[in-house]
Amino acid sequence: MIFKSSKQLMAGTIAAALCVTAVSLNFTSNLSSYATSNQNEQFYIDGYHYEFYNMSNIGECSFEPDNQGGFDAEWSGIMECQFDKGIYGSELPNDPESVIINYDLEFSPLTDNEEVTDGSSRVGIYGWLVPKSARYNIEYAVIDYQCNFDTENYANILELQNIGSYELDGMTYDLYNKKADANGFSFDASVEKYFSFRRDSNIGSGASVNLKSSIDLTRHMEEWQKLGMEKSNIYSAMLDVRAWMSSGSAKLNSCDINITEREREAFTEDGCFYVTEPAKNGGDYEMKPLGEGGFEAKWDSYSSVTFRKGRSFAEAPVNYSDEDCIIADYDMEFDTSKYGSDGMIDIGVHGWLDIKEGSDWKDEFNIILGRKNYYFPSNYKDFQNNENVIELGTLEDNGRKFRLYRSIPLHNYNASGVAEAPPHARYTYWSVAEDCVVDKVSAPKLSGKINIRKHLEKFMEQASALERVSRVYEVSLNLFTMGGEGSAKVNDFDIHLGSDKDEGGKVTFYNSGNATEKNSSMDPNGVGGFSCNWSEGEYKSFSKKLETEGEIDMAEFSVDYDADVNAKSASDTEWSLCSTCKSTQSNLEYYVFEGYGTSSVKMNSNGTEVTNIDAYSFLKDHAIIKKNSAIINGERYDLFYLRYKVGEGGLGGYDIYRCLSIKQNAGQAMGEKCHLNGSIDWAKHIMAWDSAGFPITAVDSCEVFFETNSPGGDFSLNICNFNLASNEVSVKGDLNSDRVVDNFDVIACRKALLNSENCPYDTEAGDMNGNGKIDVGDLILLTRFVLGVSKA
Repeated sequence: MIFKSSKQLMAGTIAAALCVTAVSLNFTSNLSSYATSNQNEQFYIDGYHYEFYNMSNIGECSFEPDNQGGFDAEWSGIMECQFDKGIYGSELPNDPESVIINYDLEFSPLTDNEEVTDGSSRVGIYGWLVPKSARYNIEYAVIDYQCNFDTENYANILELQNIGSYELDGMTYDLYNKKADANGFSFDASVEKYFSFRRDSNIGSGASVNLKSSIDLTRHMEEWQKLGMEKSNIYSAMLDVRAWMSSGSAKLNSCDINITEREREAFTEDGCFYVTEPAKNGGDYEMKPLGEGGFEAKWDSYSSVTFRKGRSFAEAPVNYSDEDCIIADYDMEFDTSKYGSDGMIDIGVHGWLDIKEGSDWKDEFNIILGRKNYYFPSNYKDFQNNENVIELGTLEDNGRKFRLYRSIPLHNYNASGVAEAPPHARYTYWSVAEDCVVDKVSAPKLSGKINIRKHLEKFMEQASALERVSRVYEVSLNLFTMGGEGSAKVNDFDIHLGSDKDEGGKVTFYNSGNATEKNSSMDPNGVGGFSCNWSEGEYKSFSKKLETEGEIDMAEFSVDYDADVNAKSASDTEWSLCSTCKSTQSNLEYYVFEGYGTSSVKMNSNGTEVTNIDAYSFLKDHAIIKKNSAIINGERYDLFYLRYKVGEGGLGGYDIYRCLSIKQNAGQAMGEKCHLNGSIDWAKHIMAWDSAGFPITAVDSCEVFFETNSPGGDFSLNICNFNLASNEVSVKGDLNSDRVVDNFDVIACRKALLNSENCPYDTEAGDMNGNGKIDVGDLILLTRFVLGVSKA
């Protein structure tokens, strides 16, 4: 809303029209008069507005900003005139912590002359407020000094009522008020007034004084609220010099408006930003972190605010087509029991897609998870002139069905006539969950996963070649609320990129065999693993693969895994969980089988597995070259060196050689859910094969895969970490880095204490108590551990 600066005791609203002109122009930082009509002028200099008004152009006035934060003003024989410096509109933040006006003014009022005996003048703060309800406007003034000013007479003319007094900084103020007339039709009827007059502020007629003052406008507003004013936001704050039927001069040496914003507006935690974006009329709201990625939000019924948590990729936009997953986890709950029928909530994943580096224009997307009394764009056909919205089809994601749309957004302009801050949306894409409406639930809960990459791919399928974009600029969880009192707890919201895991090589997720989009699905979980399901029999495989540019150092390489298997059983049904290492330069491959269905292995009469090549049905097409067994990390494995023939012979055929480790007694009952976890130490398997006389080669890729011919089921690789040597972290207590924590580390810790500046040992490993340095406490803890008194 744009306010008109209504002047007191005006016969007309000339200055109001000037104010509208002021906010519609492009301002520059240089001194420039942008509206001149008789003696009505306004300037914009270094972020401040300067205004001069002489009612009916009676008498003589002069007004000159000095381009250094002040102005010179003179008046003689006037009816009414005023001289202002201040800020308004979007230059003032919503609901600031404080707004303090400091000024230094040389004031020389002359009110008595032969023709006029009731002249007066005053100095104070003047402006407009926006009530939370927005049912009317509030005109306010804090009168700091006055000369020959009759407060009671002034109050009678404006129909003001004295509603009480208050004290601030040792000074007493009398507050006068005029209520807005809800049934009135004039402009003034929709305005409420709050004028605060400081006692003992008189200046003698003809005096010349230097006035220095500091007025905390927000503290005055708090006192007004105690005396009945509705809580409001500040629309404008101006230093105001005003005179009636008199002569005089004013020289403003300085005037600064110091604004302190509330710390709640934004904070950063764990690489994510947390911000609130209130509308100008926003009410009370609060956002605070809960730790571990969550936050709490509260708002009142006058609020119109968006709470956001997200990650910015502005410095290096992410190409989503290069990522195997862009996943958002969410878990949140709400209390909307005090919401009325018109209160609105909109919860979703929001983001920006970068069109061109450095461009203010971007594509925008919204994946709507929950809503209350808000339906755009699904109801766009109910509105006229909304042909800019088109439907894009449907999408299923993690058990929820979404309807897709695209719209061309309409851009707004702020109070100064300037377009909204970038980024600007070129197109806005929408995914709206069909079950997102929570209107009938007073305490809804939402939790799950969103495969953002899947939505982006679907959006771009509908875009023409020239409209497609692929770089993600920002992703956030957006909670928008308006018109109802409530609260929310976002227990968790995390954004996972495939490239976040397993640094040191390229990681991909893929399926093979007879797995298709029709009979199966596969979704990375964002934390290094994936989930999949299938609905038909024939062989299919689901894999996570690591590829490196150089050879993998097998002496320092291991794979951690945690998995759940739920495979339906039928005749000849098999499944197995395996890790394999290969090289693009060799036909020798390595396999370690960690789990399999019992139908994949023959059993002895005593219930134990037959430990030969004929025991494992998934090896039936291989020829045995050598076999052996070994105990690796406490588990017994059958070792095989095999040859597998590819093709039918002749020109197209060739041989592949494979070294296998199959964990004994790892069979799982078919048709029953099972859980598998462990760690594969590749160095020890290589040593076991080498000791058995199997060939050894270098590798540059590793996979963890699940394969089956089950007629249906699901599999989840909850955790899958490829631990390269470069990713190893210090072992607590291992100061000499020999991979053993013993008495030699105690000796190293003592040396580190004696010479901390030139310590040759791993001080990070020696920091046992986690205080960031080596001290006596670390030595005590390490000694106790080595002696077996305590655990590391």
